[in-house]
Amino acid sequence: MSFQRFPRLPALLLWLHCLLATPALLAQSTPPDGVQVIDSVEFTYWNTPSLPPPDTAWQALTLPYNTRDNVPGASPQAEESAYVWFRFSLEQPDSAGRYSLYFWRFNMALAVYLNGAEIGSTSVREGRTTMSWNQPLLVDIQQPVWRSGSNEVLVRLSRGVWGGSFAPVLFGDSATLAEMWAERRFRQVEINEVLLAFGLGLSFISFVLWAIRRRDTVYLWFSGMCLSWSIVTLHMVTLHIPLSYLHWLALIHTAIDVSIFCMYGFIGRLVEGVKKPARERLVLAWAILAACTHFFVPSAYFWGTAYSMHLVGTAALALIVLRVAVIALRERRLQAIIVSTAILLQILLFSHNVYLMFFTSSARWEGNMFYAHFGIPMLFLIFVGTLLLRFSSALSMAETLNRDLESKVESSRQLIERSFAERRALEIRQAAEQERLKIYRDLHDDVGSKLLSIVHADRDSKLGQMARAALESLRQAVSRANTPDQSLAGFLSDIREETELRLQGSGHEVHWQQPGQVPELIIPSAIAFHLNRILKELVSNIIRHASAEQVRVQVEFLPTQWNILIEDNGRGFQRQAVQGNGLHNIETRAAEIGARVLWQGELQRGTCCHVSLPFHLLRPISPLL
Repeated sequence: MSFQRFPRLPALLLWLHCLLATPALLAQSTPPDGVQVIDSVEFTYWNTPSLPPPDTAWQALTLPYNTRDNVPGASPQAEESAYVWFRFSLEQPDSAGRYSLYFWRFNMALAVYLNGAEIGSTSVREGRTTMSWNQPLLVDIQQPVWRSGSNEVLVRLSRGVWGGSFAPVLFGDSATLAEMWAERRFRQVEINEVLLAFGLGLSFISFVLWAIRRRDTVYLWFSGMCLSWSIVTLHMVTLHIPLSYLHWLALIHTAIDVSIFCMYGFIGRLVEGVKKPARERLVLAWAILAACTHFFVPSAYFWGTAYSMHLVGTAALALIVLRVAVIALRERRLQAIIVSTAILLQILLFSHNVYLMFFTSSARWEGNMFYAHFGIPMLFLIFVGTLLLRFSSALSMAETLNRDLESKVESSRQLIERSFAERRALEIRQAAEQERLKIYRDLHDDVGSKLLSIVHADRDSKLGQMARAALESLRQAVSRANTPDQSLAGFLSDIREETELRLQGSGHEVHWQQPGQVPELIIPSAIAFHLNRILKELVSNIIRHASAEQVRVQVEFLPTQWNILIEDNGRGFQRQAVQGNGLHNIETRAAEIGARVLWQGELQRGTCCHVSLPFHLLRPISPLL
């Protein structure tokens, strides 16, 4: 499949990427008019879920808050607190309407208080850890809670093993903020829920295909890739995780590495000439090492080691992409171009994630979204399309083979029917032949014996002569019936044996000339009988009348006929002057079977007789014979 058939493929892939990534760009838009951004707050560490006492010391802070950054004035003991509290003031709006607070990024869980009364929080499930890093929260402020003038808002942030994060808060009209909340939830949660179902469905279908066709391991690798990335997508939509936060993140990052490994193996089986078993074993060893690192490394080094392992796997993936790209450029294969372009885009998206995590400020990190999980669906679609192309090619090949098979089956059926018809005709001929032989034997044994008795009883009378003639006719008829269909090679062998035996017995020197390759043809019994009689008569004439010393018999095969030439060096004769019954019988028999007889001879210079018979009077040897 050549690249010329799809000259705009790179532009199409870029368009797909932009389509998937467009929602991420909306996250960086400025708030609409009438929405207040609250980024100047006070914070304190208070290690209980109850409200801090009035005498608690508060420190000023400009949001976003992230434990990756140094927070001024925070003691190490305070930073180990499970909760961090934020405080800011709100003035009661002049207009009587519905207002809300919009928390668009935080981790791990929030509880919001207004004037000491809880007005909203993230949901909590017993036995589960709440993880809200990708789940926005909208808190409506009921009218009775407002006080005239300044209103105090307290926010309790539950932190994990690596602390927590808290982005600037938006305050404004409930309808406007509800629209922003729904838009962000759609981008960050609902799309990923669809992608999760999509990935799990692809994983199941691919696994079923592999279970049906165990030889095509490409489906198993694709199933593993879809399943492992579905686990990563699960991280985007899960609010209450079933494990501890530390073990959950270890599982998610292990799934990332397993996805890279499965992608490596999948590409090696999808594109011919790419798979290298030694390198594949090396990537497997890396994936096992990465999984052990994620689960057992100290939490202080988790993020650095996790992304370092991802970078190693990405580098291995880049090597195989480079090999695929070389194949694509050298052979201009569409499949190789699609795969290399898709994976290159995914590597770039992953690099963007790494850049946000380690090389940007907290404010920049909080104001952006991760792109990699939007690129994976595009990768899946491209791989599915590639598998469909393979399936289509295999289906076309199967249909071609099926047509060929049907044609061969039809030919075999016709051959079997023809063979059956020939066998049936042969059986009928053989049955008729056996019945004729029985009749001839009965005639010979009964009528022949009676005619012979008449001949011996009255040799010289007219009746005796008639009985002798009838007996000769009967013998010829029986002889004709006893001459079966036989092959041309067998017929010539029998004639040669009889001719040489008779001529050599009478003192003649015989020279038999015949090609080594005899056509595979059958001589019908009637033709074989008359030819046998013609050749016997010719040999008898040579013995009785020719006074010859040498006889040459030559058999030759021409494209449309075969000839028998019998030549002697005797006294010769002139055909016009000879009126014997023997020569007349020869010509009569030849005319009866469609043969042609030609005489050549002069007195004292020998005689030559040509007997020609067309091939169309014979028939091919049946496979059943």
